[in-house]
Amino acid sequence: MTASGRGKLLHLEEDVKSALVESSSGSDKTKDSGLGTRATLIEERRRVGRGKLLDELPSVCSKLSNISVGHGRGLINEPTEVSSVDSRGARSVIAQRIDVSKQETTKVFTTKQSESTSNFFASLKTTQGTKGIPVKLACNYIRINSDPNKGVFVYEVRFSPNIDSTSLRRQYLNEHSTKFGGTKTFDGVTLYLPILLKDSLTTYISKANDGSNIEIRILFKRRETLKDCIHLYNVLFDRIMKTLNYVRFDRKQFDPTSPKVIPQQKLEVWPGYVTAVDEYQGGLLLCCDVSHRLLCQKTVYETLFEIYKSNPNTVQEMAKKALLGSVVITRYNNKTYRIDDICFDKSPLSTFTIKGSALNFFDYYKENYNIAIKDKNQPLLICIKKQRKSQSPQTEDLVLCLIPELCYLTGLRDDIRSDHKLMREIATFTRVTPNQRVEAVKKFYTNIRNSPESCKILSEWGLSLVPSYEEIYGRQLEEEKIYFAHNMVGVGHNADFGKHVATNELLEVFPIHNWLLIHCKNDSKVAASFCEHMQRNTRSFGLTVHPAKIVVINNDRIDTYVNALRQNITKETQIVVCICTTSRDDRYAAIKKTCCAEIPVPSQVINSRTLQNETKNRSIVQKIALQMNCKLGGSLWSIKIPFKNVMICGVDVYHDAAQKGNSVAAFVASLNQKYSRWYSKAVIQSKREEILSGLCSCLISALKEYESENRHFPDSVIIYRDGVGDGQLQVCENYEIPQLEEACRKMLNYVIKITFIVVQKRINTRYFAMSRNGFENPGPGTIVDKTITRARLYDFFLVSQAVRQGSVSPTHYIVLRDDAQYSPDIIQRLSYKLCFLYYNWPGTIRNPACCQYAHKMAYLVGQSIKRATSEDLAKKLFYL
Repeated sequence: MTASGRGKLLHLEEDVKSALVESSSGSDKTKDSGLGTRATLIEERRRVGRGKLLDELPSVCSKLSNISVGHGRGLINEPTEVSSVDSRGARSVIAQRIDVSKQETTKVFTTKQSESTSNFFASLKTTQGTKGIPVKLACNYIRINSDPNKGVFVYEVRFSPNIDSTSLRRQYLNEHSTKFGGTKTFDGVTLYLPILLKDSLTTYISKANDGSNIEIRILFKRRETLKDCIHLYNVLFDRIMKTLNYVRFDRKQFDPTSPKVIPQQKLEVWPGYVTAVDEYQGGLLLCCDVSHRLLCQKTVYETLFEIYKSNPNTVQEMAKKALLGSVVITRYNNKTYRIDDICFDKSPLSTFTIKGSALNFFDYYKENYNIAIKDKNQPLLICIKKQRKSQSPQTEDLVLCLIPELCYLTGLRDDIRSDHKLMREIATFTRVTPNQRVEAVKKFYTNIRNSPESCKILSEWGLSLVPSYEEIYGRQLEEEKIYFAHNMVGVGHNADFGKHVATNELLEVFPIHNWLLIHCKNDSKVAASFCEHMQRNTRSFGLTVHPAKIVVINNDRIDTYVNALRQNITKETQIVVCICTTSRDDRYAAIKKTCCAEIPVPSQVINSRTLQNETKNRSIVQKIALQMNCKLGGSLWSIKIPFKNVMICGVDVYHDAAQKGNSVAAFVASLNQKYSRWYSKAVIQSKREEILSGLCSCLISALKEYESENRHFPDSVIIYRDGVGDGQLQVCENYEIPQLEEACRKMLNYVIKITFIVVQKRINTRYFAMSRNGFENPGPGTIVDKTITRARLYDFFLVSQAVRQGSVSPTHYIVLRDDAQYSPDIIQRLSYKLCFLYYNWPGTIRNPACCQYAHKMAYLVGQSIKRATSEDLAKKLFYL
């Protein structure tokens, strides 16, 4: 009999079954050998006596000696019976012995191709560029060495009779852990061991509480490849952080023993780390970055009391508004919880069921933590956590009740963010220099080395850390040049050309002849100063501003502003400027909704406080005037991008955290060869709608506009996609890109060349230039495309901006598709050039301008307008 893979084992299973039936005339029931996969037969097989099976198994297997079994659930060759009894009376049975060397076994189970390696990546000749000046860098990575004699071996564990409880499964398996080395990771079904057991099927016998036997079958499945071990290695480092007594917040770990206290505001900052193990081009590396967590020394109870004192009649509504969604920590166990609700109907005297008996919260905390709750009438905080059901992928809600008196708020709240002085004080702790980051990486390694328990975890799995940060090589791209209407300037070492903007004529200027200015009576002086500066200080960059039509309103109510807009905007109005006394989100949203959707006209909203400092008014008004020129359809500057008939697009998506439903996808596409004019469109879609369908319609609209402007369609499209995490890359590559391609094919009747690049800003990678004084931030244009890039991705890191404080953060670019077959140097240089074209900043930003424009538009539509914008504004940067 010959078969392949799982099919062999199914044939084998049937032969075992029939042979046992033939040899036991007094029984019509058979037993599962542990090799089968069909659950319908398991219940019948469990009822056969274990001794009978062991007596007959050698004779059965001798009948099957001519069977060749390969890539299935086990490797069988000349099976024999081996049994032993331990000191506790539990019998250990090795049902089948395999005469296959570890080297052969390893080879069999590590030859499968990587499913995550795409055809595009496999077809690439190189992913590394060569242009630029080589620079030596240090990065926040630590190399991990692995013992070649160890690895990660996967086993499936079965219990007979079946055990539903995961905790009981672990308990029974732990009784025999010393027999397979003691080191393991077990989730209730799958067992991971750092060593290869000599037998493919091993059976242990444990005793249940009622004295019956529990049979445990451990079946070898495969040896994991390095890429499949990454999750386990990250779990190991989570265990290490626990041994170091760090507290986990989301994916980050913080040290509660070394807080930085801000006594005036009753705040403290916890230092910590965020770690991630992955397979890179340079091998197995641990990324270790510094992180901080802000904690409030006031309890939630004190916050509730303050809300009650200020709003006694609406305390419940105000409390939920202030606290829902916040993350709190309970100091008695250093665990974090998210506040999902506040229950004012319950108190610490309310009871709950624990171990079959009723107990109130007051007595529970007294008995378990020796904590006496002071206020017995305070409400309870509700936290709902998802809990996976036993032996099921489905989850169920686990409702936890917390005592406000014992909970402390964490994170930056809105009132803290609005206090600029406090934020500057917090930044003194959280803004870390390159030298401090490198020292933190060294300290992390020292902490692990000085912890015997942490070292044991690593050594048991055959891992060790190299006692130093990783040194890498990058490249510094050459200086770029900015083009104005009649002049060209170099950007300098810091890629900053702000001093040249106000003294050079802009690339494309729209004179402002007919504009509307709306303000309150109290802001008349500010409005007059603004108009004067607009007419006097904008001539230096070629902008002509005529006197405005001024509308003075009596109050700053929302309806007053909206009515003034509706009554005074005409067809000739080029742009509207509203000066507001205070900053209010609802007023801003109403103005933008009126001007972007109801009566399409570019609009500028200014807080009067911004214009009250006469000494700074000149530069402030000039920046506002530059924005207004962009909103009218003008361009400020350009950079040389030697492409012909190539449309560059940016995509970003805004998700409304409050509604948890609607999403806004924004699509921005270039319209000219200088890449200074852009077409913008946003689509709002509900949770059930595919965001992709909206992007396809946006791309089709952009292609039509490009053809209208240039009288031909582009030869290729380069799309920069923001907002895609690592877990979404495959979906993006296999689903989103083909659909965009199909949309182009239907419209153009031919397949357009698409280059698709994912832009990731929320990363933990940092790298620093090495100098005589230690470490410093690398200059703008520093690229790293090897060693710390992914092993199976076409990616690179780019530092495009300069920072004056703290450490600069690189941006991660991942190329998922490149039909035009651009060289890595072209894609890297293009990505850097696009960072100069964001007209809100005379320098480089962290991501390409097309992505930033898409982000601004998606945020404006999702946060304020909440409806589709007028097509009349599509060719203007009205969202700046």
